[in-house]
Parts: sequence; C-alpha cells; structure tokens
Amino acid sequence: MGSGTVRKFDWRGVLWNLAGAGVLGALAAGFCDIPGLLAALTPRLEPTGSAFFIAEQIRWAAGAAAVFLVLRATGLFNIRPVRNAVSLLGRGSAGRWLVAIFLIALAVRLGYVAVAERPPISDEQYYDGLAQALAAGEGYTAGGVATAYWPVGYPALLAAFYAVFGHYYLPVLLFQSILGAATAAALLLLGREFGVPAAGRAAGLIVALAPNQVAYAARLFPAVVTAFALVAIVLLIIKTRGFRGAAAAGLATGAAALVAPVMLISVPAAMGADALRRFSVFKVIGRGVVIAALALAVVAPWTYRNWRVFGAFVPISTNGGVNLWIGNNPNATGAYSYPTSRINPLFMTEGELARDRLGREFSWYFMKNNTEQFLLLVVPKFAYTYGADVSAFQYGDIARGVDSVASARRFPARLAQSYYALLWAGFVLGLIRTRRRFFRAGSEGKLPVAALLVWPAALTLVYLVFFGGCRFHFPMLPFMAVTAALAITDE
Repeated sequence: MGSGTVRKFDWRGVLWNLAGAGVLGALAAGFCDIPGLLAALTPRLEPTGSAFFIAEQIRWAAGAAAVFLVLRATGLFNIRPVRNAVSLLGRGSAGRWLVAIFLIALAVRLGYVAVAERPPISDEQYYDGLAQALAAGEGYTAGGVATAYWPVGYPALLAAFYAVFGHYYLPVLLFQSILGAATAAALLLLGREFGVPAAGRAAGLIVALAPNQVAYAARLFPAVVTAFALVAIVLLIIKTRGFRGAAAAGLATGAAALVAPVMLISVPAAMGADALRRFSVFKVIGRGVVIAALALAVVAPWTYRNWRVFGAFVPISTNGGVNLWIGNNPNATGAYSYPTSRINPLFMTEGELARDRLGREFSWYFMKNNTEQFLLLVVPKFAYTYGADVSAFQYGDIARGVDSVASARRFPARLAQSYYALLWAGFVLGLIRTRRRFFRAGSEGKLPVAALLVWPAALTLVYLVFFGGCRFHFPMLPFMAVTAALAITDE
C-alpha cells in the first residue's frame, strides 16, 4: 500500500467482530449451560467430570477469542508495527525458513521433554506393555495371550527403540520431538500450495509453538506419528499429478493405518482432493485405486498374521466394534464411556473377537432403530473432539493426582486453550477470507482450500459416527493452522 493511500474504514467488519465478541463473551460468562446442553442430548451424562472439563475449556476459549475479536475490531492488527511484523513472513529464502521453523519446533519440544512427567500413564501403559513383549520376542501379546485389539504400528515402533536402546523412554521422546518438528516444517511446503509462502511459514510457526502439539512429544501416544504421516500423505497427493505420487501416498497410508486404522480415510479423501483439482474421472479413480491397492499391500501381512492367530478375517485390529458401540448405545454420551458392569454387554463377553462382532451388531441395531438419538449424539461427539486442546497436559496431571476439572484450571491448560481459541478464530477468519476460492483454484496455481480440508472433514465424520475425544483432533490441527495462516498473512 502506497504512503498516499487512505485505508477505508470497514464499519461492517467492526460490527461483525463486536457481535461475535459479544456472543463469545456471553458464552465465557456462563450464560450457556454447556453441561446441561450435553445432558439434554444424551440419555445419561457419564462421566460428568468430562462434561464439566469440556465446559471449562470451551468457556475459557470463548473468552480468549472474544478478546481477540475486540482487539481486531479496534484495528489493533492494522497498526504499522503489527503489519511490519507480519510482513517479515514474506522475507528470506524458503530454505532458511524451513530450517528455522524446524529448529524452533525442536527446541521447544526438547525443552518440554526435559521437564515433563515421564510415561507411562493411562493408555500409555498398554502401548508400553505390548512393545516390551515384542522387543522380548514374545510376539504381539498381552499377558502372554496373542492379541490384535490395539493397532500394531505404534507398539512396533516402540519395540524397535526398546530392542536397540533398552527399555528407556528418552530415545522415543527424542524421536517424537524430531517428528513433531518435521511436521511443523513441512507446513511451509503445504501452505505454498494453497496460499503464498508467507502462509506456509505462519502455519509452521503456529504448529511449532502450539502447546498441546509440543506436549505430546513427551507422551507415549501415536498422535505425533499420525500427524506427521497425515501431512506427508497430503503433500504426496497435492504436490503430484501422476501415479508415482499416488503410489508413495498409498504406501504411507498403509503404514499409517497400522498405527491408526482411521488413516485409511486418506483413500476417499485423496480422491476428493483430486476431484476438486479438476482431474479427469479416469485419473481420480486411477490414483485412488493405486493408493488403495498399495495401502492394502502394506496391511496385508498383518491381516494374514491375524488370520493365522485367530482364524478369522481381522484387517488390522479388533477394537472397531467396541469403539463403535461406545458411541452408539442407549447410554452413550458422545465421549469414551465403557462401564465395567452388566449394563455393558461387551464387558460380559469373553474374547476380543466376540466383543468386536457383538459391538458392531449392537451398534448397527441402535443406529437403525434410534436414528434421532444417533443424530443428537453428533453434537456432544463434536464437542468432545474439538472442545479442548489440553489432553497431553491432562496425562501429566494424572500422574500428580490432579482430576480433570482441576487440571482445566491450571496454567498449562489455560495457556494451551487460549492458544487453541486463537487458532479457531484464525481458522474461521481464514474460511471467510478464502470463501471465493474455497472450491475454485486461485491465481498462480493456488489450489482450492477445500482440497486441503477434505482430510480433516473426513476424519471428523468418522469420529461423529464413533465417539469424540480431545486427542482425536491432533492430526487435524496442522490443516487448521494453514487455513488460519491465510487470514494472518492477509492474502
């Protein structure tokens, strides 16, 4: 903008920002009974602590977002120092930014690993136990019994580290720190496909410093691995037009599916992205078939192992039916709830194969005969999936004996949730600013924004069918960051 140009006062933007701040401020002040709303949509709210934890996080996030909108309405982000700071994202070579983002992300993660509570806590104990059995040559067993309940990918990764370094967690946490830093740096490449170099750089910095993304480097959960794999798969798809890129994406999809079966959603998601790029029907279907075929080829040896062990067709794991039942039964809340009593028919069933089969049967019966309740459960499932971004800190608090509600009021949770709220505000603004090319390619070869968001949209739909959990949105956050960066960089 030239020095003689006068910026026109955007009174409509001011009103919209103030209106949004008012709504969010009312939510933060407690005018909306969030636990009551969730209870109204579910027949039984259990455990109640989860609902109050989510409510606490949503209210705090609403307050942070309201402050952001008020500051935006006052024009704070249009003053010269702020504009100059944002303009720095457009300077310097891509290579230097790639290294800088990687090193910043790595330093923050290593710093947190140095002070965090050591695993294993909660579900980490299962991954750790399975990995120890593999490293000891006992096969994929739990308590000496062959299992396929948990996907094998992440325990196998842990087992590889245990076999080389012994049963020490630090090498695994260092590897996850490097992988998390690589994910942040890769967004520089991803952002360029949908905006400008500055957008990719801003997205990389957002993920590099995101508190919950940082904290998961210190936990024995597959979240960091799946996030890196998903970003890599998307890069392989959107940066290529031929079948070699699809083949590489298929291999990556198969490997990621062994860590988290939900990653198989990349097959239809990739086809959707190719369709949005205006590829021919032949190419869309052809690339999709290549991805699916190579993904299945990677998974096939594990499927064969399951056939040999169980005498049944188990593609990856036996927890699909159980997870489907958790989100779809007369007492479902939308969150993880697995009662250890007679009200849970799966708990009373012996054998993981029988539980898996029974879970699918009961779930489909419930969805078919309780359609209204199934649809109402979508709201709490979404709330439990996207309501909070502090789950990694929760696991550390568990070790200290801090309950979930108290954990939500601690400084790390407040910091992480405030950061998350600003990301959501930027994500919504990014959607608004890119609405003209959401389904249409922009100038200079920019891809439609919908081609980026098809993966998180597909994953979200899966969780709206199963059940919600705070850590489930972890691999979607990088894509939200890219969208938010399009608003931050004023492109």
